Amino acid sequence: MRSKKKMTAIGLACLLTVSAPFGSMAQEKPESMDQETWERLQDNVLEYDEIGNLVEYYNPTYQQALQNVQINIQPYEDAAEQLRGTAKELIDDAKNEKDDNVMLYMTYRGYAKGYQEAAKTFEKVAQKIKSSTRSTLNSARKQLTSGVQQLILGYYQALASKELVDTAAELSQAAYDSTLTQRNLGMATDGDVQSALKSLQSAQAQQQSLNDTLTSLKRNLQFMTGWSYDAQVDIGEAPVPDLSRIDGMNPENDLPTAIGNNYTLLGQRRASANSTADRDAKMRTLDESEAKIKVQLDTLYQEVAQSKAAYEASLLALESANLTMAGNEKKYEMGMLGRLEYLQLKLAYLQQKMAADAASLNLVQAIENYNWAVEGLADIS
Repeated sequence: MRSKKKMTAIGLACLLTVSAPFGSMAQEKPESMDQETWERLQDNVLEYDEIGNLVEYYNPTYQQALQNVQINIQPYEDAAEQLRGTAKELIDDAKNEKDDNVMLYMTYRGYAKGYQEAAKTFEKVAQKIKSSTRSTLNSARKQLTSGVQQLILGYYQALASKELVDTAAELSQAAYDSTLTQRNLGMATDGDVQSALKSLQSAQAQQQSLNDTLTSLKRNLQFMTGWSYDAQVDIGEAPVPDLSRIDGMNPENDLPTAIGNNYTLLGQRRASANSTADRDAKMRTLDESEAKIKVQLDTLYQEVAQSKAAYEASLLALESANLTMAGNEKKYEMGMLGRLEYLQLKLAYLQQKMAADAASLNLVQAIENYNWAVEGLADIS
């Protein structure tokens, strides 16, 4: 009979069956994600606000961690599914025998119940594995997201200096060309030319170094967010500080959340303590860790406040520099400034602009650091 064959076919071997690992990258829209967000992730533009989703669904390190968990869970889920399927067939067979053979009916019902109970056991094991790894996976996902954020902010910092470095190279080239002309007119020496050449070569080397840095950072960003290193990916605009997030910060109010979320502290709480001495030592460790979180949260909040003040000051300075540069642009267009003088003034302006960009990005990073500490990433090791 077909049910008896199924009963003998299913055994411990089902526990050793591991299905093929799921794809390392998300191929279909997650149910919890809206269509607009999903489409933005596919547009080959890496935006700052997409980093969380890109890490969760495309980062190879995180996907490998998920895959490892699934490999451990899959045998139990497969076994439970097979057992429940067999139980259903046995129940159907029992219904067919109910009127003709009560003994066989009861036997099938008994076997079905046994398989259902076994399926529950395997499902509980799978759930236990999921529960035990959830904290580790959440910590890994947050740390990777924070790391990618720091990486892209570093990219934006480097990019903010590109116009300055390019202008410095342009100025050095113009100065070198001018020195050559002056030498031909007997107004400069060979030594002056050599000095100008060294300055030009130094500026060009800085220009090349910055371009190499930007290329390297971009490739790392692409890898960390799921693209191949040579993919044609655009990096979106740099983020601007969200001052409303600062308004919601309060170290005293946020401390309980930061303590409750901290992954190091969670591990310390789970540590076994069999003796009174061990329990006392564990309590001291927990108290010290909570104190460290408080200190760090206060420190990070102060860094946010200092970065905000520097950011606001840089905006005022940049506003003044913009007005001055606008005047210099008009003078240059009217022939009231020579090229060398104009480039020198432009270089001074770009230094101010780069300082403002850096202050903006520093504030973004300070805000992220505080919020990640509240999310459980405060370093108390």
